[in-house]
Amino acid sequence: MEKEEKPLQHIERSPIFLTISVLISSTIVFIGYNMLKNMNPWGFIVLIPGSIFSFQTLWWLLHPFAIVFEDKIEIKQSLLHHKYRYFVDLKRISESKKGKIYITYNDDEMEGLNLFGIKPSHVSFLKSEMERSVSQNMKLRP
Repeated sequence: MEKEEKPLQHIERSPIFLTISVLISSTIVFIGYNMLKNMNPWGFIVLIPGSIFSFQTLWWLLHPFAIVFEDKIEIKQSLLHHKYRYFVDLKRISESKKGKIYITYNDDEMEGLNLFGIKPSHVSFLKSEMERSVSQNMKLRP
């Protein structure tokens, strides 16, 4: 049986991002509903992306941007895009002048993290949590 992991930290989404997402999805659904109410068949076409975007917005509201565990971090960018990054595989965490976070793997491959929608105050917190966990794992490596 698999052991249940407990999250150490939650990295939240930006309230401005969430508010804009709710406004856009509610506007699309409202327009589609009014079109259907006025017997305009284009309302079905408008409600399809409206319902998909509304479901994505609900998912964004219910899930944090990232969850830090003892041995990994799970970044939940969107409904269809979430990845696990294990601290054992990471060598270094760096930040560019523009504030983008880059991770370097053990094979010196570098990857930039897409931080779209993260709470601005949590960017440095995310970086420090990742650096702390990577440094702890570096001590344990042979």
